[in-house]
Amino acid sequence: MSINLGLRAHDTSVHTFAHLFAVTSNYGLNNVQFAPFKFLPPEVINSTDLYSPGMLTMIADKFKRAHVKISVLGNYVNIIEYDRAKQQQNLQSFYDSLVAEKFLPAAVVGTETGSVLSPLGYTKDNYTESALQRVVSAVTKMSRTAEKLGSLLAIEPGVNHPLYDNYTVRRVLDAVNSPNLFVIFDLANLISVENQGQQEQILETAARLYGDRICTFHLKDVQFVNGHKETVPFGTGVVDAERYIAFINRLKPFTYATFEATKEKDLDSAVQLVRRLDQKYALQLK
Repeated sequence: MSINLGLRAHDTSVHTFAHLFAVTSNYGLNNVQFAPFKFLPPEVINSTDLYSPGMLTMIADKFKRAHVKISVLGNYVNIIEYDRAKQQQNLQSFYDSLVAEKFLPAAVVGTETGSVLSPLGYTKDNYTESALQRVVSAVTKMSRTAEKLGSLLAIEPGVNHPLYDNYTVRRVLDAVNSPNLFVIFDLANLISVENQGQQEQILETAARLYGDRICTFHLKDVQFVNGHKETVPFGTGVVDAERYIAFINRLKPFTYATFEATKEKDLDSAVQLVRRLDQKYALQLK
């Protein structure tokens, strides 16, 4: 298999390491996207203030013994929060995660670009130039910190976010201009009811504009009910799974790709689908 297949840790039905690693072993998955605050109980950790070398090393040892990698250390905070105190708190949380990345270790620290509407939510104001410039400002600070630490960060675009299409992604990459800044690509995030029939164009434009900066992929699916976008298990919605898996193999052979919002009861069919398609398009090393 060419794709290094994984899942989002907090999509498992029981949030314990024993159960998580039983699931990864059962389905032959070798990596996870790990968001500590969404997986561990709040009495254990509810803030990055509680991170310590001891805690992080203990977590790292559990992953090492299970032979599972952390493809993305998730820290999905609102980096463009308008309340300055809250924004600074969110950014500090991300900086702490860049330090944690070194201990675990994780491939990258990932986040979305937030919303000008707090708490997180959709607003047309996310499509404004001022919203995009707030993203540039925040991601620049995050990237400079990552550069000092020797860590990597990745931003994830989506149609409801200030990074709402491939062109805004390229603008942010150019404006920040950091060797430590990458992109988490999720085709489902960039699909709308209007462009769902243009998936080949979305993929090819992403490859042309910033294919070299994509570091990992999400495997998610969506459907539209009365014009409303709903997340569904991979392979059951409008995402052209065969085109997407072929694209991943062509652009980034042997990359990490993690299921997102595919629950345990749907994992078997999703894994079988990806493995069948991966076998068809995989690059073989002998």
